[in-house]
Amino acid sequence: AKIGAWLLVLFQVPVTLMMHNFWAVTDPMMRGIQIAMFMKNISMLGGALLIAYFGSGPLSLDARAAATP
Repeated sequence: AKIGAWLLVLFQVPVTLMMHNFWAVTDPMMRGIQIAMFMKNISMLGGALLIAYFGSGPLSLDARAAATP
């Protein structure tokens, strides 16, 4: 899970900056949509960083595989 989370982080950073560049949009409606999508991606990035740092937890498939003999 940690490797997958790091891969998501590496994917999310450039995609968020390139695809949701709200600072370059002049239309107010589109700017609001792009800000919302940018913040959504930032929140997903934060979740991926938490999983990358702490792991997936005791109820995950990783923990179950490690506990099985």
